[in-house]
Amino acid sequence: MTQRFSFLRFGKHRPSKFRFSQLLPLLLIVIAVYCFLELAWPKRFLLPGLFGESVFCINTPDKVLALTFDDGPDPVYTRAISQTLLDYQAQGTFFVLGKHSAKYPQIVRTLEKQGHEIANHTWHHYNLNSKFKDTISREIRETDILISQLISRDNVHFRPPFGRAGFVVTNVLKQIKKPIIFWDVDLQDWRGKSAAEMMKIFENNFHNGSIILLHDSDGVAKKGVYASRHNTVEVVEEILKAYTPQGYEFVTISELLKRGTVVKVQERCLKQFSNNKDGRE
Repeated sequence: MTQRFSFLRFGKHRPSKFRFSQLLPLLLIVIAVYCFLELAWPKRFLLPGLFGESVFCINTPDKVLALTFDDGPDPVYTRAISQTLLDYQAQGTFFVLGKHSAKYPQIVRTLEKQGHEIANHTWHHYNLNSKFKDTISREIRETDILISQLISRDNVHFRPPFGRAGFVVTNVLKQIKKPIIFWDVDLQDWRGKSAAEMMKIFENNFHNGSIILLHDSDGVAKKGVYASRHNTVEVVEEILKAYTPQGYEFVTISELLKRGTVVKVQERCLKQFSNNKDGRE
């Protein structure tokens, strides 16, 4: 009788134990995602700073800023942005894709003639952290070669797509002696922000020596929100119109590097912003 009762109790609790074992993998995934979002993702830029050469901003007393544009060239937006820069006698740095540069070589040549800087953003815009070393090297090398053929430039700066540079990417760039050009002010045009929203981000975050991230080619933001580059064109003009009269210079990355010392850690740029903000107020 006792044995029979024990068997029934065991059978009664068995389903709940089975359900917990099914939920355990899902629970572990949720915990892993949470840890990644809260701990790993905000610190994703530490690795290049520790094991490679990274540039987030420049420590300088000069009122100099670098506007940078990823993913082009584009026959509509790149031309509109470059014309706006030209109107205000400003220069920008265009991190171009090889596949787009091969399609629109004359735009690349025109940018260079106008005094802008052409830089490397890979050929296909892959997430390089998901690729093997040979693919990473080929993405960078073939884009470098095309840029050099179009504008006869040897020292070509580099920015990885999405700003993602894990250990393998960092190691490849270190071997070819290429620093990784990041940014310290992201205006989030890739999120579909309006020009007014982006202007507010700029005003609340920039400082002397800032590198500002923008995009000059069409894209779709997270959750399917269309990231209009018309807004990017508009905010570039608003920034130049507001801050050029205040004595700010908008220069290329190469020129910015000459104007101060490199800041390799993003958090130090934020500290520099706080110091500069006190001086502006």
